[in-house]
Amino acid sequence: MFRRKKKDPLAGYESARPEDRQVLTALLNAGADLAAPRHVLHFIYDLVDEASARQAAAEVEGWQTSVKPPPEGYETWSVTFERQGYVLSPENVAADAAAFSAAASAHGGHYDGWEASV
Repeated sequence: MFRRKKKDPLAGYESARPEDRQVLTALLNAGADLAAPRHVLHFIYDLVDEASARQAAAEVEGWQTSVKPPPEGYETWSVTFERQGYVLSPENVAADAAAFSAAASAHGGHYDGWEASV
């Protein structure tokens, strides 16, 4: 008798960064269907001023942005990028990592990854 090989639920995501694979694995472990649209957030931190934060926010099109001033006791700004009904396809995950990393680097910030609803 032959056993069927289980399909790898992360097949196609081979080029994803280790951090992205961790989020995808956590979503799968929570019962998420990666092909289903969901709410997704990306984060850029450590921007030196409001102008840098606004420029980083404008770098990546198609996302709602929230530019946030430094919390009390801190000096750097942040940007949260948000989208509803977004599918985490292998292509989207790879493109997002590249786009948000580039925006952060271009403006002196740090791309801190993403999260998504189950």
